[in-house]
Amino acid sequence: MKYRELNQKEKDILVGSECFLNGKPARIHGRRLNFPIVAQIDGPLAIEYAWKTTQRILNRDGQFKA
Repeated sequence: MKYRELNQKEKDILVGSECFLNGKPARIHGRRLNFPIVAQIDGPLAIEYAWKTTQRILNRDGQFKA
């Protein structure tokens, strides 16, 4: 099954969103990248996720896990 890709406007909405990565505050980066980066604000961890996955997790509870 082929899923619809997010358009640039939808990606722009996600970028800058605050969330959590492994329980620590994080933010979404990379509006022009193929895969956004979820990076801890005060930590070393940064991980790429698919755009649709990022959207789904943010809509659910904003808790990303590495």
